[in-house]
Amino acid sequence: MKLMKTSMLVLAAMTLAGCQSAYRNHAKEVANSFKNGDYQTASATAKEGAAKRADDETERVIYNLEAARTAQAAGDYYGSITHYDAVHEDLRPYLDTEAQYTVSEAVATTAVNQAMRTYRGTPGERIMASSMNSLNHLAVSDRDSARLELNRAWDWQQDAIKRYQKEIEAAQKKLEKEAEDEGVAGSTSRDIPDFMKSYYSGLENMSGYADYRNPFASHLRGVYMLTNAVDDGDRDRARFDLRQAIQDNPTCAPALRDDLQLLEGSQRHLVPPITWVYFMTGRSPYYEELEIRVPIPSSQVPTAAAAFPMLKTHDDHLRYMEVDIQDGNGPIKTVQLVDMDSVVANEFNTRLPLIISQEIMSAAAKAAATYGMSEGMGDWGTLIGTVYQQATAEADLRCWQSMPKEIQVARVLTPQGGQIQLSGPGGRNLGTASVTPGESNIVVVTLPSAMAPNPSTMSLQLTGKPIKPQLKAPEQAETPAS
Repeated sequence: MKLMKTSMLVLAAMTLAGCQSAYRNHAKEVANSFKNGDYQTASATAKEGAAKRADDETERVIYNLEAARTAQAAGDYYGSITHYDAVHEDLRPYLDTEAQYTVSEAVATTAVNQAMRTYRGTPGERIMASSMNSLNHLAVSDRDSARLELNRAWDWQQDAIKRYQKEIEAAQKKLEKEAEDEGVAGSTSRDIPDFMKSYYSGLENMSGYADYRNPFASHLRGVYMLTNAVDDGDRDRARFDLRQAIQDNPTCAPALRDDLQLLEGSQRHLVPPITWVYFMTGRSPYYEELEIRVPIPSSQVPTAAAAFPMLKTHDDHLRYMEVDIQDGNGPIKTVQLVDMDSVVANEFNTRLPLIISQEIMSAAAKAAATYGMSEGMGDWGTLIGTVYQQATAEADLRCWQSMPKEIQVARVLTPQGGQIQLSGPGGRNLGTASVTPGESNIVVVTLPSAMAPNPSTMSLQLTGKPIKPQLKAPEQAETPAS
């Protein structure tokens, strides 16, 4: 009976390994197309993957995040909304309720590995998902839904402040109890073990923003409230958000001062036509797998194979963009609004001791089980245990890879001719953005790598009656390409 149970665990582990391989191959394929600026292929691949995983509660959030962002870059705004909405439906219970397992359940069972856990996104990913979806709603002239998404981004931030760190601590306590019950006490630690510190030495200098804040989310909501204020409460909210963005990242102050002066002056009800240009450059960090043998607290088996995620950053991105409205004053250079590398790294650092403890404990439990099977079943038991250890020694590499490395911003008065010239370092031509003259607008320029031949550009009207009619949903007409 014990042999049958163990064999079933091995079979399950092999099946899981196949699922992880499928995700990794899919993520690589989407990332390569996106990196090369082939937005349509990236979107089609991500959409197909999301459809295949629609019934997989463990995986579908990460698949839908990639499908949402790539569809947005491809100009399929309704498709992007559909995928972002699917993400929210899966995550909403952990915002609307006092669920106590948003992080603690993410600690996988000792029997396999952390890739077994249901992927629910990090606080940074949740905030970005709602913020990015607000842009989709502006693209289809649905400003009320855009406001809703911006408020959701704020709610996710407050949720992270309230629960995230506490639940990681609760998960650590749960892990320590499990280690004691499994007879592998000593395998868990609330700090990074000394023998692991060299592998993660580059992360200590990558700190995020206080209270899980994202200056892009703050700025986006601030300019929305500035231009779509229905009362002074909205204008106070706009002033608070813009001040917070500067507090979190003083680098962006030159692009925000004029808006703050508007909000703090006597003419704050009279906002001139302004266009804000967001430059989403590069791609956010990803994970690589580190496979090593780790010391474990077992006299019979002193070391065991283990796999850990290592955070890696992309360096192939444009450092800035220049925005020219051809008013004779020359181009304006974008300034950094948010460093997503730091956001991702900070959240990873918060979870890292728990991740390492979980993997070491898992390796210890598997090694002890292998030793026990060897004692009880001889060579057959050794073979089963060895296969099982190898099949399950895999790190969880899931993350939202199509987020930008940085989001930068420039602020200009809306040109009367409605044309904004975009260029990169060295005068590289990045095309022209069309905006609505006499109104406030947002332009979003996405360039996922320096080698991408052309950016994806969104032009969104913030005020006034849209000159172009609201885009129709795909079932009524084809969605226009970007």
